[in-house]
Parts: sequence; structure tokens; C-alpha cells
Amino acid sequence: MNMRLFKKELKSRGLSLRSLLAFFEDVKKGQYVRKDYHVTHQVQDRPSSNAFIYKSELDFISRCILDYKNIETGGQLFGYWTADGSPVVVYAIGPGTNANHQVAFFNQDVDYLVNVGNVLVHHYGLLHIGEWHSHHKLGLANPSGHDASTMADTIREKGIPQFLLCIGNCSDVDSTLNPFNFTLSAGYNYVKANWTVKNIDSPYRSLIDIELKGILIQPTTSAPSYRMDRINKNILTIETSNEGYWFENKQNRLVLKNIMDFVAVYPQQAHCAIQMDSQNHIRLFVKRQSQEECIFFPSKFPQTAPEIQFTLNGKYVPVHYQWEYNGDIFNAFVECYKSIYNYDGR
Repeated sequence: MNMRLFKKELKSRGLSLRSLLAFFEDVKKGQYVRKDYHVTHQVQDRPSSNAFIYKSELDFISRCILDYKNIETGGQLFGYWTADGSPVVVYAIGPGTNANHQVAFFNQDVDYLVNVGNVLVHHYGLLHIGEWHSHHKLGLANPSGHDASTMADTIREKGIPQFLLCIGNCSDVDSTLNPFNFTLSAGYNYVKANWTVKNIDSPYRSLIDIELKGILIQPTTSAPSYRMDRINKNILTIETSNEGYWFENKQNRLVLKNIMDFVAVYPQQAHCAIQMDSQNHIRLFVKRQSQEECIFFPSKFPQTAPEIQFTLNGKYVPVHYQWEYNGDIFNAFVECYKSIYNYDGR
């Protein structure tokens, strides 16, 4: 890395090496010991409840999320770890040209990650500390059971001491990004962390953007828009076993999206919101005119019927109907839902 250019960039932003180092002192007064992709500082048994990020990187990720409002997208996070195991995000990348964006999953362009990551790690001395992906408009702000198990299994297999996973969501107008810390020793027991945002551009952002101008893929959304509606408490999430639940099959996330789209227009326009409970089971809350509904997908769904309730005098009342599942979740749901409204669609 060209230290002269680095100092010049800092000076142009009214910063100095001293101010940059002071930030890291503010973070945790820690020593950063780097060794390629891994860190040699002592890792706490319990994942840190803190995460740090420069505003420029939060802005960048928001623009990436808003580029793909109806399908998943994602990228990787580079930076450092503090002495107590808190991640510091100083540079984020988004999807490469050949990334695979689907409603239910995202796969990064591996060649893009390797090309950019090698420069960030070996030239700029950054660490690959995490990754992010969006659940777009599904409203799932926490890692799914599949996300959590994949993350825990990966850091165990690769022997990575800790890793940061960020989950994004969006509406038509803004986005959110929630951080979750994993450690090798804690396994599936991740911590939902609190962001501390450094309200300046990362000193690495413009330097790397210039050097890798011919390689980097920039988001097309011109301006970021995000909400910081995080829970301001340290929450240790004990990941319960959810193996076998229908939503753990990524293809069924597309089915859920189709179900949400259906109930949002049938039998008339409605607002449909999704919620995941402490057992990672899915509930849909549907509001249309004066009628509200709750659709719960139990642990043995689709072999057993979804539990559908309508409001009556301000209280939810179970709706009784016949459930016939023949291997097609969406069609089975549509048929039972139409039967509730006594409408055959013709």
C-alpha cells in the first residue's frame, strides 16, 4: 500500500493517522494483530455485543440492497477485530457481475470476491471479517436457521475464530442492516450486536475505489436510505433446532413469497407482514379494510394445516377449513384459502 497516498487522502478529509488510530482507541483500546484472513488475539467465549462501521460502508450496503428490492443480494465485509472480538467494518463490497440473485438465496460471484479480496487483504492489510445478505421485502431481520447453521458450520470447518453476519431488509423506500456476531467457541449461539456508526467516510473507501476502478461493481441506486431501528439491548440468541421445518428449505422461501403475494391481493388488496417467532416459525399478519388475519405455519406444516385466525370483535378466532396437501404447498394453500372465502376464482 502507498503510505504517502494514504496520508494524503486522510489529510484531504481533515483526518490524520492519529485520528484514525484514536478511533480504534475509542472502539476498544485494542491491539490488532493480523495474520492473513485470521486474527491471533484472544477470542471471548461469548460473541461480542458490539459492531462498528463507517457511515460510508453503511451507505454503500444500503444502495446495494435497494438495487434488489424483490430478490436477495449480498457481499463481503473487510476490516479488523478489536481485542475483545468486536468487528470493525472499514470496507464493504457488493455482488459481482456473475452473482446469483434469487428470491430465496444469494450466491456471490466467486471470481469477483477472490480478485477484490486478494487486493484488500494482501495490499491493504485488511481482514475478511464477515459477509452480508438481504432478505429483501420478506421482513426477516434475523438469520434464518439455515443461515445460522451454515455460518456456525463454516467457521468450525475453517477454524475461523469469529465472523460477522449482517442481515439486510428493505421496503420500497429504505433499508435496514442488522449485525450478528458468531464465534468458533459459541457455535450456534450467536449474539445480535449493536451498531456503533462512525459518521465519516472510511479512509479506505476512496483509495480502494480508485485503485480497483476497473474491477469493482458499484450499486446503481444513487442515494442510500436506511433506518437504524435496532433493538438497543444485548441479546444472546440461543439457536433452537429447527431441522425439518418447511422454511429451512430455501426453495420454500420462494413459496412463502408467492403465498404473501397471493394473500396481498385476494380477495381484495391487503397489507401482509411477516414475523418469525422465537422458535423460528413463520406467522403472516394480514390487514384488509376492517378485517385482520393471522396465518401461522406450525412445525409440521405442510403435512399439517396452517392455523388461520380472523379477528372478531377485536379478538382472533380460529377458522375451520379442510387442508389437502398433495406435494404442492402453494396450490394447497390457495385452495384452502379460497375455500374460506367461498370463492373459486372463476
